[in-house]
Amino acid sequence: MPGLIIAALRDLDPPAGGAEMSLATLLKGVIEPGPGVDAEALYAPCHPSPGIDPALLKSGWRVRIHQSSLRGDTTDLTNGSELGIIGYPLKIEDLRSGLAWRMRSKDGQPNYGLQTRHLSNANRNFRKKITAPVAASASKATAAGLPVVGVTQLHWSAGAAECFQAAGIPYIVFVRDELQFRYPEIFKSSLENAAAVCCAGEGLGAQVESRFNVKTIRNVRLPVDFGGRFGNAEKVAAERAAGLTNRAESGDASTPRIAIVGITPEKGYDFYQQLLPHLEANWPEAHIDIHGGGSYAESLGSHTNATWHGHTPVEEVFSKCDIHLLTVASTGSWGRVINEAGLFGVPSVSVAIGSQPEAVGAGGIIVPEEGSLDDWEDALRATYEDRLELGEDARRHAGVVDHRSSIAAFRSVLHEIIG
Repeated sequence: MPGLIIAALRDLDPPAGGAEMSLATLLKGVIEPGPGVDAEALYAPCHPSPGIDPALLKSGWRVRIHQSSLRGDTTDLTNGSELGIIGYPLKIEDLRSGLAWRMRSKDGQPNYGLQTRHLSNANRNFRKKITAPVAASASKATAAGLPVVGVTQLHWSAGAAECFQAAGIPYIVFVRDELQFRYPEIFKSSLENAAAVCCAGEGLGAQVESRFNVKTIRNVRLPVDFGGRFGNAEKVAAERAAGLTNRAESGDASTPRIAIVGITPEKGYDFYQQLLPHLEANWPEAHIDIHGGGSYAESLGSHTNATWHGHTPVEEVFSKCDIHLLTVASTGSWGRVINEAGLFGVPSVSVAIGSQPEAVGAGGIIVPEEGSLDDWEDALRATYEDRLELGEDARRHAGVVDHRSSIAAFRSVLHEIIG
């Protein structure tokens, strides 16, 4: 018998950020009957699903989503799906959050006091708005004999958790970034009262356990629909071959090309301001290609050994580069772009924080958290020298975040909660 998932969060769609894309994929996935992790199905990116014993399939779920309606129209992320979305006219930002960003700290984070007050107010308003409709939905489902599970993540998860607790609904919280670590006074209760806290990777789960007294940590990796995004394996191989051919024809094949995708303070902005001049002085042959919008990415393009390209399709980035570079400052949430690079046979260099070592696997090199600039240079040079072998390892490892495996893991967590 299918159960009911009540998802309550600031926004699922739009806009479609990484966390929103991930949760939407998981929720759409469990609407359909399918296997849990106990089915031991092996999924290869961009290849059809293997046959699964029908006896191992679990029932699908109904999904109702409570969120702000002030993000605009829905996008292809949820259009045409069976997700039931209920919107409320709740502001995403307010005067406090605007001032918090204008008065941001030197590390690029919003003013702590103002942002704390904004988050507290937003969560309180969200809880008040959804308490009655969520309780009514849960009561109706329970009367029909259906199990109910709550799901939430990110900025409004504290208010959602209070609503679930008041209605006696067991719930799941996804931890996606450093938010809960930066504002523990707001999010501590939501994490510690959750039936399960889901993290992408055991490393991030360990970070959560080190800060909060949670009941259960479950590993649900970020789901990436490689086939839906990039087509079949032959198309991916053809794009990679075309990119390398283009470099050869333009006389660029011998230049070590290092790609960085997305720059924020948490994703290494200050570190890159030190690393790029170091590489220019010690490995001048290498060139760094910066991809992504925003002032942080643009400013890195001012280094003479770097080029800022702005927003660039992922397949264009990884069809031409030799190495993918990604680091984080404190919270090791899973870097999905690592495995997208791996799909194209591009190895990654990252840092030993949280789940980053799991994301890289054998497809690259991990630098210790306390590693020096020389250590990073050595890792990049070694990866470049072994880029073909490491690239093949990265290609094989990309399947670790295949969306079908992640959906199966999420489905298992849901059934574990309802017993």
